[in-house]
Amino acid sequence: MAIDTRQRCKKGGLVKNDNINSIFTYMRSHAVELGERILSTYPALHQVADAPSHRLNTLLRQPFPAQSLAIMGLAKRWQQARTAKVIAECGTGKTLISLGAMHVHSAGRPFAALAMVPPHIVEKWAREAFQTIPRTTWEQLMAQRSSSAPSY
Repeated sequence: MAIDTRQRCKKGGLVKNDNINSIFTYMRSHAVELGERILSTYPALHQVADAPSHRLNTLLRQPFPAQSLAIMGLAKRWQQARTAKVIAECGTGKTLISLGAMHVHSAGRPFAALAMVPPHIVEKWAREAFQTIPRTTWEQLMAQRSSSAPSY
């Protein structure tokens, strides 16, 4: 099914007269405009040129430069809000990024963190926490849903 390129997006009017017939061709056709809109709507909290926290050097495993950038952005987000998300492809180091951000955000103070993870990666999270953050302790809480409990 072809997308009618004569119709305008409600928020900005990304329209070209290209032969757009799939999400792939739409994304290819509008990649630059979409990228610019995302960056203007959600500016990076930590720039490549910004110095990373010295706390990154105290991690037991050193993150790659892109992971360090994400760690710093996540830690800065927590200065603005109580929540943040790490969304990335499999194998990019989301667990390391999350753990590193907790470590940086703690500023050297003792802290407790709650990681809500699917049961199949609980042990992976524990292992990575021990391998990443100095003096880590771990407590696993198991929750079971009652058959009478409402599901949301």
